[in-house]
Amino acid sequence: MQPIIAAAMRWAIKHCANADDVLLAMVAPGAFWLLLQWRRHTFGDVETFRRELDGARQTLLRPGGLEPGLLRGGATVSVRTKGLWSTFHKATVRGKAVHDVLALRVVVRGGEEDCFGALASIRQLWPSVPGRFKDYISRPKANGYAALHDTVYLPGGQPVEVQIRTVAMHDHAEFGSAAHRRYKSRAFARSEEHTSELQSLAGS
Repeated sequence: MQPIIAAAMRWAIKHCANADDVLLAMVAPGAFWLLLQWRRHTFGDVETFRRELDGARQTLLRPGGLEPGLLRGGATVSVRTKGLWSTFHKATVRGKAVHDVLALRVVVRGGEEDCFGALASIRQLWPSVPGRFKDYISRPKANGYAALHDTVYLPGGQPVEVQIRTVAMHDHAEFGSAAHRRYKSRAFARSEEHTSELQSLAGS
């Protein structure tokens, strides 16, 4: 095994939470290291932004966070760090800007009105980033994906995407026609082809 591949594999196995990143380290170590460099430059080290995300989650679950009725009703809050592989896929294969490396996901047990209630609670805590709000409930994506998306600034100035869904919306996003796995299958074959395009991410 070449040294760059071995080093990428060791880092990925130790620090990455999903198998996609480990596979990226194996098949495209150059792309892996460029993405890792970009993410460190933009968001800092893994441990730091995971602590910030966990702190934001705890804020939503404590009194003064989400509406008490939502919490009593069983709303859940999870955190998500977009993997290097998912970042690579979105930036190169799908050709989209990457704004959702860090995310909070709120799943409410009620209906659509509870999604908007959760959004109101979150906006009372943290200011929204202008132009980033997306209402996929009123206008779902073509694949049926529905949710509210907004981006907020945490107290330290870190932008974090917030995704708000009902249980049914969440199940469809994770396991239905909107699941990411359904459109990622082409990307590994194109990994080395697009490595040079990642230079702009690494240098930004």
